[in-house]
Amino acid sequence: MRDDTHLHIALSPEPSAPRQSQPEEAASSQYWKATSGYTYREMIRTRQDAGNPGYGQQEALLTKLMQTEQRALERPLDVLEFGCGFGRHAAYLASLEGVRYHGYDFSEAMMEPLRQAPPVGLEPVDERLFCGPDALAAVGDRTFDVVFTVSVLIHNPPERLPGLMESLGKLVRPGGLLCLVENQLVPFGVWENAWHQGCWLHPYAELTPAGWDMHHGGGLLATHDVYVFKRNASQGRRFFQLQSVEQPRDERREVTLESLNVQSLPRLRAWTEHAGEVLQAGNGLTGMQVSELTERLTVELKRSERRQRLLSLSDELVRLRAEPVVTARAPVDTPAPRYGHDTVAEAVVVDAPLDTTWAHVDPRLSRVVHLFHQEWYGIRAASGYAPGHKIGITANRALTAADHQRIAETCERLGARSIIFQGFSPNALEVMHMLRRVFGSTLKLCCVWHGSTAQFHFDFELETFSRLLALREQGLLDAVACVKPEMHLMSPLLFQKVLLNLPPRVAPADQRHRAPPTRAAFVPTPNNWWKNFYSNVFVAASLPGMERVFVTSPFSARPELPLKASVINVGPLNRSELFNLIRETDVVLNVTLAECQPMTALEGLTHGVACLTGPLTLGALDEHPFQRLVQVAGTGSLGQIRSALERVVGLRERSPEEYAQMLEDYTQTLCAQAINHYLEFAQP
Repeated sequence: MRDDTHLHIALSPEPSAPRQSQPEEAASSQYWKATSGYTYREMIRTRQDAGNPGYGQQEALLTKLMQTEQRALERPLDVLEFGCGFGRHAAYLASLEGVRYHGYDFSEAMMEPLRQAPPVGLEPVDERLFCGPDALAAVGDRTFDVVFTVSVLIHNPPERLPGLMESLGKLVRPGGLLCLVENQLVPFGVWENAWHQGCWLHPYAELTPAGWDMHHGGGLLATHDVYVFKRNASQGRRFFQLQSVEQPRDERREVTLESLNVQSLPRLRAWTEHAGEVLQAGNGLTGMQVSELTERLTVELKRSERRQRLLSLSDELVRLRAEPVVTARAPVDTPAPRYGHDTVAEAVVVDAPLDTTWAHVDPRLSRVVHLFHQEWYGIRAASGYAPGHKIGITANRALTAADHQRIAETCERLGARSIIFQGFSPNALEVMHMLRRVFGSTLKLCCVWHGSTAQFHFDFELETFSRLLALREQGLLDAVACVKPEMHLMSPLLFQKVLLNLPPRVAPADQRHRAPPTRAAFVPTPNNWWKNFYSNVFVAASLPGMERVFVTSPFSARPELPLKASVINVGPLNRSELFNLIRETDVVLNVTLAECQPMTALEGLTHGVACLTGPLTLGALDEHPFQRLVQVAGTGSLGQIRSALERVVGLRERSPEEYAQMLEDYTQTLCAQAINHYLEFAQP
């Protein structure tokens, strides 16, 4: 019971075929029970690659509907997908804030990918996924705020529809919605084709149960119509036009059943014309069945070839490591990144809580996988806040063939379309070669360099950057981008737009945009000269009214340099501890002499705490009032740092509402631009 956005119209050879339900129903059920979810997911992916617009439209529409209902209820929204299959919609809905996704399907084979690799937010799986021949029995006594289907009922003959509609209605709790994304409006049921062992067009207006309203949305999607049902106070039926899923309860556009039947005539006319073409061709049914079998065979051959390549990973690693590869030398005069020498327990982790708890969600990036190094603190944070799945590898010891196999199988299970390597290392290079060998050109390989030309003083950074350009030119990498603006001036091989890091996604309760002042500041940088550590600390600790300055690096006080505030060294912090500390402060200081996009500035931003930085040069964002407020042009000037600090603290105390709105608007603008750049870069 899954999605099919291709429309193939055909008539039954016998006029009575739509009423001969038992053999067709059995054949259709047998088809879905025997079809592997992995195979069907690959078929959907092939259709998306061919340019089918329906899938993306469906995901955007359902996302809007769920977010609208969640905001209206102001509590977690319980959602059930009837016919969830391999989890195409679970992949993004389960991660939406305030949405508790549940899935039902009668086919275990179709659900296997979803059970084996559940998306973020779908825990515990046994309490959120249901399977069995009858939905009511499988779900038990649970009811839901929203129950929805996407091209599921089309695979059931007309005789089953009244019973299915009744069952779906029982799953909707009082005040809830039933949303069907199904065939376009028709005045009566017709058998459409033999695709997937039988497809029918159903007249949902006629099927509206007594005591329910139906809101019909025609034209919201390219290939489907949207039907939203809700109970009314009477025993009658009412019909409305659905202008947008953001207004699923709008009762201002009531229409009659007769007018809906008139609206359905174009779809019926199209059905008749196509049916005539199929009858004239004379081999409509056989042609469809052959076409579908050919599609499935192609997919299975591709999967079989990938499995064969996976079996040879050990030999591939031996070959790669035997080649005379010039690797970047480790810098001798550069301190290791924070936690750079930590030993991690697992060489490969997938969607670890540290990398998903604060991640943004966007359905357009649900098939993107970020691959990063667990030991690299800042880059791991940047990866963890971005939409998409996460694979963390180690940088400090060689990966085994089993590690490579787990990475490849994870990409296969997740249905990945693009891999974004966040940072580069010898281990990352081997993974690039492995993924290209296993998946060929079907998987887009991208890499993000998190450095800047200011770091070319270190041979390690210069050689790494040069190596990425060479890999791009050779075709191993499909795209290379930077988090420092205008780096494309160095080479036309680089993605022209800067990739913007996103702030973490936190709950509204953790934000203090309008909170009263705490008289505390935070300087989170290491104690070295280019991080400008002492300049930030001295300015913050000498500001009148500032009582505490928290630091994470050793600070040596001097009696000759009297400070007004206490300087408190809290030592290294994990992610949760860092966020808790940020919420205890009024301002973060990260005015460094050389910087790309400091993560602590973004982490402060999302918590409602402004962070002072040097010039970042982020394109259109440079003109935003918030960026002008916090940026310091002369990063070596104590006077300019102090003036900026006084501006921020003064605005927060003088006009907290203006301050809060400025931060909120900047955050929304930054996130929208960052996601758009990722979409353009990764092209998932």
